[in-house]
Amino acid sequence: MVSLWKTTSLWIMNPTDAHQWQQLAPLALVFLVIDGLQKFIRENLFWFLGAGAGFAFLDWLGPRELLLALAAILLSFLAWAIIFHRRFRFRLEEDAIRVRRGLFQKRELKVRFARVQNIQLGRPFYFRPFGLVRFSLETPGASEKEVELPGIPAELAEIMRDRVTGWQGGEPEEDQSNEETVGSHGIELYRAGTGRLFLHGLSSNQIWVLAGLVGWAIGNFYDHLESYFREVAIMQWLSEFGGPAWMVISAMIMTGLIILMLLSGVFSIVRFHDFRMFDRGDRLVGIGGLLDQREQTVKRDKVTGLTLQQSALGRLLGCWYLIVRQTQSGDQELSDSQTRFLVPGLRRDDHRLTAQITSEWVRPASLNPISLHFRRIFWLRWLVFFVLVLVALAILLGREHWSLQMTAAGLGLWMIGIQLRWRHWGWQADGDRIWVRQGFLGQQLDVFDLALVQQVRVTRSPYQRRHDLANLQLMLPQGAVTIPFVPMDDAAELANRALYAAETAVTHRV
Repeated sequence: MVSLWKTTSLWIMNPTDAHQWQQLAPLALVFLVIDGLQKFIRENLFWFLGAGAGFAFLDWLGPRELLLALAAILLSFLAWAIIFHRRFRFRLEEDAIRVRRGLFQKRELKVRFARVQNIQLGRPFYFRPFGLVRFSLETPGASEKEVELPGIPAELAEIMRDRVTGWQGGEPEEDQSNEETVGSHGIELYRAGTGRLFLHGLSSNQIWVLAGLVGWAIGNFYDHLESYFREVAIMQWLSEFGGPAWMVISAMIMTGLIILMLLSGVFSIVRFHDFRMFDRGDRLVGIGGLLDQREQTVKRDKVTGLTLQQSALGRLLGCWYLIVRQTQSGDQELSDSQTRFLVPGLRRDDHRLTAQITSEWVRPASLNPISLHFRRIFWLRWLVFFVLVLVALAILLGREHWSLQMTAAGLGLWMIGIQLRWRHWGWQADGDRIWVRQGFLGQQLDVFDLALVQQVRVTRSPYQRRHDLANLQLMLPQGAVTIPFVPMDDAAELANRALYAAETAVTHRV
């Protein structure tokens, strides 16, 4: 049976002749249909279900009409996938990958090896028995994957991966593709066990995304849920409960949050199962995943910075994660986070990875704080704002109204927030690189080379000019990094060093 599967998947493609035009395996239709349906649902879910429209639509349709509509949608995606598959071709050239595709208008795309910054090999569970993988490439500044080849033999994908990563602008490295087997990806830098992955899920921000989706669903379908609860006599039980209603509501909310946290931990284990990070000389390799095992390769010379991140809950659990930064488009931060090279489940001792990724990026023992005037001016501004609000409420509602106490409590919390924000800001220039820390309840620590700075902005408000301070904004390939309320002399020195390092790097490249 296994031999028949492999024969079925390779009947079109010959990995030893990768320079000929190749076609995707027939099983790629499964991926195309699933991927198309996922995109359709993501793009139309809120429109379809907004304000309970989904339930109204389902009430209007009968079971037979609903099944016919679903069948029509599925057949439409299947027809699109078949046409796309038949018109899709690709081949490996000496210094590039060329792709031909298009439904009504055929287009041809050529991606040179030198432009590739990220390579992914995905092994969904339905591809593994057939020896197939999903191969994709990303180039700097692209808002989505430049090339995606779902359903090609693993052997061919590995040849393409090693050719792309081994390209140096001349002849490919002859023995690079065979120097390590599939089971030996290089020197192992880091491994995350199940416990660390579960903690990463608990501490990651995806729990709040899940909570937001649940809250949105409850808000839109409240009337339907209430009628359902009445049918199962839950509302009657709540009305007969002897304790206060707020206790029941609080217990339900806490139970829901605990369930969401557990689900977030489980999702993290499924996504990053047996995550390992390897060093292969000029590239980094990360492998992990249960249902869809992903192998992600990043060229070291395409790394534009590193980010150590820790959420508020992560500070309590002592859990961090590392993001390897690359050149990205303006809206790439809002795209699928699974395209980022992310190292989950780090402890503080694992920060040594920054030095192993780039030998000179050693985390400093301390950072320079920003000026106390940051805290002072924002305290003063918000104090004035809240006082005016309190005076207005006292005049309109009376001095004894509960809203005055709530506003005063809000003022205290806001002042504490400004204090936390000020304490988290910090920076340190270490040679030709700079470390910048920021955060509120959590924290984020960025490091990058000054030579990668593309633009520098130094801005000063009247208050800052009076106290000889400035805001320094550094534009990088991965986005902007700002250091507020630093001494003007330090801001000018950092700006000049960044511009000099960038100009010197361009001169050396020329």
